[in-house]
Amino acid sequence: MFQGKPRGKEQENSEEVTHALMILSADELKEISRIIGLARNDGEPYTSQREKLQEVLAMTEHLAIIAKKIRKTKTVMFLDCACGKAYLSFILNFALTRKLGRSARFLGVDKNPNLIMKCVQAQQMLGFENMEFHAASIMEIALVTRPDVTYCLHACDTATDETIAKGIALESRFIIAVPCCQREISRKMRFHPLTPMTQFSKIKEELSNLITDSIRALVLGAAGYKVEIFEFVSSRVTPKNLMIRAEKIWPRKIEALKQYWQLRNLFNVEPRIEEYLTWLRP
Repeated sequence: MFQGKPRGKEQENSEEVTHALMILSADELKEISRIIGLARNDGEPYTSQREKLQEVLAMTEHLAIIAKKIRKTKTVMFLDCACGKAYLSFILNFALTRKLGRSARFLGVDKNPNLIMKCVQAQQMLGFENMEFHAASIMEIALVTRPDVTYCLHACDTATDETIAKGIALESRFIIAVPCCQREISRKMRFHPLTPMTQFSKIKEELSNLITDSIRALVLGAAGYKVEIFEFVSSRVTPKNLMIRAEKIWPRKIEALKQYWQLRNLFNVEPRIEEYLTWLRP
């Protein structure tokens, strides 16, 4: 159910998509980066945004690989959760629709109306009619069309859990999450077998990160998803470089659900994701 870094045919697909992304000329990348706010007027990335651009390009490759798994005659529906300024969706949209000729639609959602306003402005400047943005919480947003791919890039703390829960609830075929700021479990961990370790704040932080992402993977597995967890970009770019990639394959799996209960009970936590997916509760 759980796998590490993709190999074999997946690597071949990655090479194909990397080549496809290379058809974005330097001038095109500079122009879109300038419009969406990643670069200065001359198209050169802001110093503070260089790593962000690398993250976005790396995740664009992975999402483009996933799009290749969806039949070519289908318009791929993407749901970008906690989208922020939607850097990822804009570059992915440009690569897929204008360079690869793929039909796609994008829906971005974020609670911050100021960020959504910036997204709409960038969308208008780029002339993308296949995108829409909403100022709302992830769990509140209603979709007419089921998303094929639900994703988030560094959605802070429980926003990652909302993304996963929303994807599961909407029966999204693919759910992709790059977590960030896993604080919830760290705050809730009490009276567990590893308290001698977690008296040290840095060790507690690292352990809670592992527990949080393991819980997320088990939730996805319990919902019938095949789950892979791997580093999608070098840790030199960002220390938050783990990607959770899931594809819906099976009906719900009771064994993964039991493992989820075992882990949550071991550390005496009630993860927020149970509020979104009540069937998780014992």
